Amino acid sequence: MKPTARRVWLVLHVSLSVGWLGGSYAMLVMGVVALTSTGMPLRPAAYDMLHISDTAIMIPGSLGALVTGLVLALYTKWRVLHHWWVVTKLVLTVFAMISGYAYTAQGVKAALAMTLVDPGADIGSLEPGLLAGSVVMLVVLSLATVLSVVKPWGRTRCGRGPSSRRPRASAH
Repeated sequence: MKPTARRVWLVLHVSLSVGWLGGSYAMLVMGVVALTSTGMPLRPAAYDMLHISDTAIMIPGSLGALVTGLVLALYTKWRVLHHWWVVTKLVLTVFAMISGYAYTAQGVKAALAMTLVDPGADIGSLEPGLLAGSVVMLVVLSLATVLSVVKPWGRTRCGRGPSSRRPRASAH
């Protein structure tokens, strides 16, 4: 990849990733507002904003971060499977996307539906679970950010090249 193209992809990747991280923080704040506003008209509005944020920020941000990250990993020196920090970031990204959709997004939809009918509706463990999901998302995305900066752990077996994969001849 040419340097100019690499910079463009890197700016896109960082921008989308930072947006996704910021969106997760915003969702945590809105979740706290929803939790502390039981019985008030603000509660369904907070869940509505959580749903809008999930649809407009989290889903596009996660997909954009994944795609731009894969492009950078495929077409730069880092490669996808050559460095442990890249592999770990990919696993964290996929985990965050799946858990965000399967757990948080579905929980927000259920909470919104229940609180639109009755702002004081008892939604059981759903509310604290949504907060826990937001905290986990924030931690996972923060860890991915740290990995991007620190780049720990060196190369994977695949990234060490063919000479490191061949068994050594015994010196008898």
